[in-house]
Order: sequence, then C-alpha cells, then structure tokens
Amino acid sequence: MDQPRDARSSGTLTLLRLWLIGSGVALASFLIWIIAPVLFLVLLLAAGLGLLSALVVKLARMLERWKNAGVPPEDV
Repeated sequence: MDQPRDARSSGTLTLLRLWLIGSGVALASFLIWIIAPVLFLVLLLAAGLGLLSALVVKLARMLERWKNAGVPPEDV
C-alpha cells in the first residue's frame, strides 16, 4: 500500500533534483567555456587550409589552361 509522503520529504527531493540539475548545467557550461576556444581555433584552421587548397587548385588549373592555350589535346 502506498503511504502518502509528507511535505518535508517531497520538498527535500525537489531541492535535491534542483541541485543536481543546477550542478549539471554549471558543469556543462564550464566545459563549454573551456573547450569552445579550442574548437573555434580548429574550425578556423580547417577553414583556412580548405581555402588555401582551393586557391592552389584554382591556380594550377589556370596555369594548365594558360600552358595549353591554343594547343589541341593529344590523342592517346
């Protein structure tokens, strides 16, 4: 049979739940605060390398087009 809980134990459980949720949110916020700058640095580094690679490919294609300008491709 279920026994009714008194108001004090119900309030204690609510307080403990709030403490647990608050601690979890604080810990998650702290970890994001610590890790986010590193993640942004890696993201910017990857984007920069991607742009550099795209620029090198574009320059290589332009050079190949300029080198072979007016010359028909050879049949293999």
